Amino acid sequence: MPSSPTTRRQEWRTFLLITVVIIPLLSVMIVAGYGFSVWFLQMLFGPPGHG
Repeated sequence: MPSSPTTRRQEWRTFLLITVVIIPLLSVMIVAGYGFSVWFLQMLFGPPGHG
């Protein structure tokens, strides 16, 4: 089953989708997940102290 060749227009759409939507969305989700995990662990074990 031969696949249809991609055009430059489709490549640009894919590139813009990845760079404008997917990567920023993933970045926000990763930072938010890390912040939530730090906040949750501080609720369980308390804030970090010295010593």
